[in-house]
Amino acid sequence: MAVSTDVYTPTEDLILAKPRRRFGTGVRWQHWQLRSLIGTDGQNHVYFPVPGNDNRSCPIQRLNTKTGEVDTVKRLSFNPRCLVARNGWVCCGGELGLFSAFRVGERDVPGGADSRPDHQADGRFSVDVLNPTPALSPEARAQKDLMAQSIGFGKDRVNCITLWFPPTLVEPFEGAYDQDVAVLAHNDSSVVVVSLRDQEPLDKITYPDYMNRGVISPDGRLLIAISDDPYLYIHERKEKKSESGASARAADRPVYEWSACGRIQLKSQSKDDRSDNRGSFAACFSSTGTYLAVGTQYGTISVFDVAALVTPGVNPLITSFHASRPNAEFGAVRDMAFSPGPIDLLAWTEDRGRVGIADIRAGFDSRQILYLDKDGDFDDLAVTDRGIADFGLDRGTIDFRLFEPREEGGESLLSSYARSAEASAGSRPTRQPEGQTPLARINVPLTGEETAVLEAIQDFRRRQDQYNAGPNRTGSESGGSNSNGTSGGGGTGSGTGSRPPWAERAARAAEAPRRERTASVSRAVNEILDNIRDQRERIRDTHERLRTREDSNGERRRYAASPFSGLSIALGTAGSGTSGRGALVSRLLANTTNPTFSGGWDNVEALAAYLMREWEDSPTRRVLGTYVTSHSRPGPYDTAGLAWSDHGDTLFIGAENGIYEFRVNLFGRRLSPSITFN
Repeated sequence: MAVSTDVYTPTEDLILAKPRRRFGTGVRWQHWQLRSLIGTDGQNHVYFPVPGNDNRSCPIQRLNTKTGEVDTVKRLSFNPRCLVARNGWVCCGGELGLFSAFRVGERDVPGGADSRPDHQADGRFSVDVLNPTPALSPEARAQKDLMAQSIGFGKDRVNCITLWFPPTLVEPFEGAYDQDVAVLAHNDSSVVVVSLRDQEPLDKITYPDYMNRGVISPDGRLLIAISDDPYLYIHERKEKKSESGASARAADRPVYEWSACGRIQLKSQSKDDRSDNRGSFAACFSSTGTYLAVGTQYGTISVFDVAALVTPGVNPLITSFHASRPNAEFGAVRDMAFSPGPIDLLAWTEDRGRVGIADIRAGFDSRQILYLDKDGDFDDLAVTDRGIADFGLDRGTIDFRLFEPREEGGESLLSSYARSAEASAGSRPTRQPEGQTPLARINVPLTGEETAVLEAIQDFRRRQDQYNAGPNRTGSESGGSNSNGTSGGGGTGSGTGSRPPWAERAARAAEAPRRERTASVSRAVNEILDNIRDQRERIRDTHERLRTREDSNGERRRYAASPFSGLSIALGTAGSGTSGRGALVSRLLANTTNPTFSGGWDNVEALAAYLMREWEDSPTRRVLGTYVTSHSRPGPYDTAGLAWSDHGDTLFIGAENGIYEFRVNLFGRRLSPSITFN
């Protein structure tokens, strides 16, 4: 019988109070709902992405928690929306269906997954394959080998990737895969199973809504999937039947396929829910396949008996309970995993600042909440980036958040980097005030609000300068312009058109840091626009779905006027003085459909200024259908995924301000029996 209760036994005995460590290399999410961005391989290696400045080169880094070093293992040609690592594999997924998988911990072998040619989303070979380049120097080849190959499966975002391997703890199901596979959940309403061996699709299942996660049971018999709708979908591996009704066979073996076995409506989920908090993003099987846990965006966790999922007439729900902040702004369950081995714990991350642990042996009623924002509980450790020595001073291998202040009155990550540099040189690291750190004076960072507005203004003015500097403009006759769109005349405005060599060198030196800052600022604006486009797509798709339904509950009338009317309503109720803002944003959205934003920079400037005002006026106000503070710009304690060490004795949490390490109370687990006699 299922049990649902908010009454539980709080405990501090599952996770040790000491040591708790926070490594100074953060994990920044790229989509406010997709927070599965770290993975582990072994006991001490944590893998995570560092978003690139130009959206074309994203380093995948490896943190060695034993030595406190990070190094770049691969580079992607896209910024990933999800990452998973296990058993020597690291897999990433991104926009346009992009998928990349590569081996770690061993050298790539010819003909392996990493040596496959890059494919585009439409399945064609890349230009590099059709037009081979001349032989490369050793240095250039090393950089080329650092780039991971990618393949496109579909044309929409990969929301999540999970891995499945032939089991060793349980007996494999007869029709299970005989190789390592990745399960890709797509925003095109499909789940695709991909072979890691040759990176070819093995199976594809379509669903009625955006798919957020697909997971295969340890024995390979079941595949479950969760989406933006309120259901848990169940498929079972069964023999495929031919048109004549006989079992399909290939090479004297039966052919298996995924057969739908029904769906279960999840707790806290409503069929009529159209809010951003609908749907689920977290689901996992226990290591032996006994339990399945699913977490929703409303902060409800349901635990199922896997054996009963496909048993007719049996309710598979064992228990359901709430995370620490159900139905709250930052209480959504973002990621979840059972510990491997005999530890018997279930861990989940909430949207911001908290991690939950439930004890399986106590029927999930004994739980511990971990608070990431209690800074005094953690030993802050600086990290040394080995990528600098291995690949040169490439900004892509350095965490750009080193140049941003962590919080008011606190030590900046740049100061932490200075201390790690001193430590690597043989000196003992000391904690210094930010103003006394020599490196801290290199860059005085702007705030996120300042940079977003500044970038929009700079781009708008740059375009104006380029227009005014054209060959038919009168301004060009008085001094011309250089390649940067600035005046090329002398300081007196005499129109000589030339400057001394020392002045040219000084101008170029001054322009370099300005270009770096512009690239950093551009990311902030791009994040805003990405969220706007995502919201626009969701509203458009909702509008299309409602057009096909019977007008029974009045929702069709609500959206019939315009695909942006729901957005305008949300803005109109955001607070006083918002009349007309819905129309403004609709016009702005109309100018952001073109990826190049051609001709719309003046509107982007207005949009950035509007969003900044909203942030300042009310930090918790919903703008564009999302909470601005959590959905447009990461907070320092925003979670970005979790992963257990191979032995299950260490839990790693990715967050915006660092990677957290928690140790399981192994002595307490030995005293806690797995079987209780009544």
